[in-house]
Amino acid sequence: MRIKPFRLERWLLRNAELDLGGGGVSKLRLGDVLPSLDPDTLMKYGRTDGSDELKEKLMEWFPGIEPENILITSGTSEANLILNLTVLESGDHYLTENPQYEQTTGLAKAMGVKVDEFQLREDDAWRPDIEEIKEKINPQTRVIFLDNPNNPTGAVLTRDEMKAISEIAEDAGAYLHCDNALRGSELNGEPASTPLKFTERGVVTGSVSKLGATSPRIGWIIGEPSLIERCWVMKDYTTLGHSGLGEAVAIAILGKREQLIERNLQISRTNLKTLGEWVKKRLDFDWRQPDAGFTGFPKYEHGIGSEELCERLLTEKGVLLSPGSFFGKEQHLRINTGSRGGALAEALSRLGGLADGLSMR
Repeated sequence: MRIKPFRLERWLLRNAELDLGGGGVSKLRLGDVLPSLDPDTLMKYGRTDGSDELKEKLMEWFPGIEPENILITSGTSEANLILNLTVLESGDHYLTENPQYEQTTGLAKAMGVKVDEFQLREDDAWRPDIEEIKEKINPQTRVIFLDNPNNPTGAVLTRDEMKAISEIAEDAGAYLHCDNALRGSELNGEPASTPLKFTERGVVTGSVSKLGATSPRIGWIIGEPSLIERCWVMKDYTTLGHSGLGEAVAIAILGKREQLIERNLQISRTNLKTLGEWVKKRLDFDWRQPDAGFTGFPKYEHGIGSEELCERLLTEKGVLLSPGSFFGKEQHLRINTGSRGGALAEALSRLGGLADGLSMR
């Protein structure tokens, strides 16, 4: 496989005084969820498909699933990798939304899969055109992919939209892969729809990362049992065993899920208000307020590419934002709304200063 560098993830390694390039919420401390660890705990991995206790926590969060519907992985990233390696072959057709977080699509391209896009329409609150999806399906379509909630826009598909896309996938004999990593970030408190209720070919991936803990590296694949068994076979050749200590932390996090979600939403709502008020005062920026997630994705009117703008913002103002081009949309910026301590307001002030200078040219 010839795989291209993951532009966003390398960009996020850049040092900045104000780092608002990421897509998650302010991180928890270990003591917030697991005040103590038994020093006699053996440093081993357990069942390579995941412990019964962890699966029970997920069954509470995803009503209607059973243990055989779940495979525990090393984060959402491995979940997406395993699924692609399991169901895709060179020459298959892969239909994905745009904009999107490019990890899964990048893997598909590296495998020799033909990738096509359907567009989320900014002028319609980043909604998909169901007819466009129908038009782009073909007999070789193996996977339809979407983020729900979407990263970077924060848009959330309605139940009817998810049902319609699920029916399209079912009719085409394709899997509908829903990256559900932002579950728990929905501003209305209602979990975003997944395809699990609408088609046996629905697959959901996710993790505890967007609950405020990226270091445990615990994620999952949820799907029908025969697919999960095949994915488990593939996992034996990737990581084999996820982190045992990470699993213990993940169990504790999911046990406090409702409390942590409320904590995270308080942070998000405060920052979205700050970002919204800033955009209203600008003639050169506009946005569609997100329904979920920890990012805003405003559009700007300056004649400069998003990568160049972000590079200048970093070098001249010490602020790290993420270029829209990394998500398939130029003239946009992804701005983290999961930070604490007034960092967003200061970053926006510096962004405004740079933008004002561009306007004077």
